[in-house]
Amino acid sequence: MTDELTTMDPASWDPELDAVVAAPANHKVLFENEKVRVLEVILEPQEEEPVHHHRWPSVFVLDEAKGPITDMAPDGTELPPNRDVIRAIKSWDGQGCVIAHMEPQPAGRVLNGSDKTVHGVRIEMKTMPIGRMRTTYGD
Repeated sequence: MTDELTTMDPASWDPELDAVVAAPANHKVLFENEKVRVLEVILEPQEEEPVHHHRWPSVFVLDEAKGPITDMAPDGTELPPNRDVIRAIKSWDGQGCVIAHMEPQPAGRVLNGSDKTVHGVRIEMKTMPIGRMRTTYGD
């Protein structure tokens, strides 16, 4: 996925695969203006989202989640569990919230393999240059 992020301009990604358009049952717009879009994200137990992307850098605040949560490519191939939010959830003790900084996310889908609903708020920064956000979760 890193190669896709460095070789593709997120502004050129298919607007029909935007999370709100392609996966509306999982992404509800709470607020939007020219600078930010705030989404409520919900993924029920054992649910797999439709293929979608997130074109802007974001901060993801989860108040409910439990593994296993699996990132998948559009073709259904399981991706390595190295994305910031997946690593953060794995190390989370379930207390308070878990917060992850996210780079733009190319088309893919997520499977909630747990018995608990995933719930959070994703704050997408429309005007922040790509590459300015970095995770605090290390390798």
